[in-house]
Amino acid sequence: MNATMIDRRAGKFEAKFYHKVLQEEIGGVKGHFGPINALVFNPDGRSFTSGGEDGYVRLHHFDSDYFNIKI
Repeated sequence: MNATMIDRRAGKFEAKFYHKVLQEEIGGVKGHFGPINALVFNPDGRSFTSGGEDGYVRLHHFDSDYFNIKI
């Protein structure tokens, strides 16, 4: 309940992506006004949808740089 009261400024909630084995951050998506409750990835792996407590569902596309990450 208190998570929605922490920061009311626009777009302060962020989804972060981590490498499963190395546990290093490899990306993030900002834009929701409240906690993100759901992430659904497209089967082709090029986009995903996020849904949050702010009532918005957002469609995100990965940049080409995302697919060229060298770890």
